[in-house]
Amino acid sequence: MKEKLNELASYVRLAWDRQLTESTGGNMSIRIGDKVYITPTFFIKHFFTADDYVVLDMDGKKISGKYEASSEYRMHIKIYQERDEIKSVFHAHPRWALVHAITHKKLPSCILPETIFLLRDIDYVPYCMAGTDEFAEVFSPGLKEGKRTFILENHGVTTIGESVKEAFARLETLETCSFVSIMGSLVKEDIREIPQDEVKKFLDKLLGK
Repeated sequence: MKEKLNELASYVRLAWDRQLTESTGGNMSIRIGDKVYITPTFFIKHFFTADDYVVLDMDGKKISGKYEASSEYRMHIKIYQERDEIKSVFHAHPRWALVHAITHKKLPSCILPETIFLLRDIDYVPYCMAGTDEFAEVFSPGLKEGKRTFILENHGVTTIGESVKEAFARLETLETCSFVSIMGSLVKEDIREIPQDEVKKFLDKLLGK
């Protein structure tokens, strides 16, 4: 367990250091057994260590920790309750992806093999007040459909995975894809996505079909 907690702590710091979130923004967690270990509220992630987790049960009740849990803990709990295979959640405010969250512009995700693999079936979540039960509930349709990448209107992004590495990789890939999309718009060049028949062949190969 200690190794897993240290791993997430390293990726929390990496997310901040790579400007995938800002100031005290964002929150990250890992589920181990029937407990959720989440970053505290109002905490600059560059300084986060494994001693700073807040531990919650699967109903969101605090078990231990010297700080209070992120106000977005309801979203994390909702995701873990709906999707048993998910073990880590990253919610962040990456700069380029925020442009899509604020303009409500759909992201062309079939531009690279990595984006096809990690970002297929992005869910666009309508705005709802952060830190509320209502906000957590708006994830439910996408979760039921198996989505793992969420762009939150006028808020940020959430990525989930079966491991810390997967959730983080999805977050950083989302930001790279967003950067390419925005830069293409700025230089007035069309973004050319990989043809759908090639996308299908690639996914079939990955899935062993």
